[in-house]
Amino acid sequence: MREIGRTIEWVKQRVAGLVGVPVLIKISSGRGKSELHRGEVGAIYPAVFSVTLDTGEQKTFSYADVHTRNVMFLDPDKTK
Repeated sequence: MREIGRTIEWVKQRVAGLVGVPVLIKISSGRGKSELHRGEVGAIYPAVFSVTLDTGEQKTFSYADVHTRNVMFLDPDKTK
């Protein structure tokens, strides 16, 4: 469910501020399942952004995924 009062443009600005910053990404897989990955936001585009994981794998997400909280960015230092 999306956050009330937040727009896609707001999400784009927040993601753009995370370029090159180490983050912990929580990806919701549905039915209460989720995955945690460490990495950093590599590139941003008008409709999507890519994340390079510590394993070297690249994943691409839309800003709508963040807006609807299917993808969440967490601070990796606070989760230790």
